[in-house]
Amino acid sequence: MTNTKQIKITKLFRKGATKAPDDCQELQEEIQELEKQLGQKHYELFQIQRNKYRSKSAKANTLPKKPEVFVRPQIIMLQNSIDTMKKNLELTSMVSGMEVQSYVSGELCCIVYHLQHDSQHQIKHCLEIDMTSGKNEIKRSSFPLGFNFKAIIDEFDNVMKPACLGSIRKALVAYYDRLTQFDALKKLLNIEAKLFKKLDSSYIEISFFAEANVDNECVMIPIVLILDYDINDIRPKTYRFNDSDLSEDISSVLHTQCTVFRKKELHKAFRDAFMDGIGPYKLLKQLTVDEPNYQQQRRKRFRPNKHNPHNDDTFLPEECSDQGDNDDDI
Repeated sequence: MTNTKQIKITKLFRKGATKAPDDCQELQEEIQELEKQLGQKHYELFQIQRNKYRSKSAKANTLPKKPEVFVRPQIIMLQNSIDTMKKNLELTSMVSGMEVQSYVSGELCCIVYHLQHDSQHQIKHCLEIDMTSGKNEIKRSSFPLGFNFKAIIDEFDNVMKPACLGSIRKALVAYYDRLTQFDALKKLLNIEAKLFKKLDSSYIEISFFAEANVDNECVMIPIVLILDYDINDIRPKTYRFNDSDLSEDISSVLHTQCTVFRKKELHKAFRDAFMDGIGPYKLLKQLTVDEPNYQQQRRKRFRPNKHNPHNDDTFLPEECSDQGDNDDDI
């Protein structure tokens, strides 16, 4: 074996080739020539583009300048005015509660009533008026069941009068107000009284038992309170009692006790009159199973595990006789 050292590859690259071949030299010269030609072409293209831009700018400077004319944005102004009008109409319908949905001169007018009562859904009612041949008659309507709008219209000679349309709106508000009061009273009394009303809530009956301490004795009497409303009223116009079972003294006391019905809402007035002790007669509360002192807890029946092979399912405790009464004899 020889002891000559082997030269590393990196050193060979650092030294490089001592002499380039002839073919490589020719290629280098050809590449340089092509680079010169490419540079000349770039310069020629730059000169062409510069001359073109110069000619365009020269033409633009020679043309006479037109005076600037202000163009009014009519479309934008028209759209803004339409949006403003829509907002004003929405505010007007919200405040007045009425909106003219469609109108054809001499033919048809459709009016929509908006109500702001507390409800899950938005409440609207429509009134369609036929104006052909000079007649202003109601063609169609979507008023609630039991709403007596004919009684309002009969007071006016023309339906299209603003006073007539406003009276219908006022009667609708009173109609829903009476319904809300009746529902609140129904929740308050639950099963402690019997309630009856007409469809439009213009007539309401409240039947219940009341008790009073008279001469150190507890007196219990049945009361039938009758409330009469006008079509535009949210408070009863008159209130009376079924006097068949009541004496004159008791009836006069009850009339004085029920004056609060003309000042407050129905459920609040009943609470003040017959539950909070304004007068001597108070509502006799009935005992229900919901009261804690009278709850009876049922014992759970024993159910044997039928899937247990060690359980005797022939014995059921509920089938045995009760021997608890004989414990004292033992």
